[in-house]
Amino acid sequence: MGTGIDKLIGTVGFFVSSSLFIYYTVWVLLMPFVDDGHFLHNYFPNSRHAIRIPLVIMILTLTIIFTFLGTVMVKSKHSRK
Repeated sequence: MGTGIDKLIGTVGFFVSSSLFIYYTVWVLLMPFVDDGHFLHNYFPNSRHAIRIPLVIMILTLTIIFTFLGTVMVKSKHSRK
């Protein structure tokens, strides 16, 4: 069983992830149908960023993952010799 701190971290992570998902979903799927003068547009960035921000995050994440995998493969190759 997990300790109390593990459950707390899991709960916080769940609610943060859920909140970000709901915010992004409303931003991408609902805001294009809301009139431009509506006050809700003050809470969301421009819709062109809806694709750019996740794309940049994905590229950075994949770069970090493949760099890590590359260094592990190079180190394991050197340790075999």
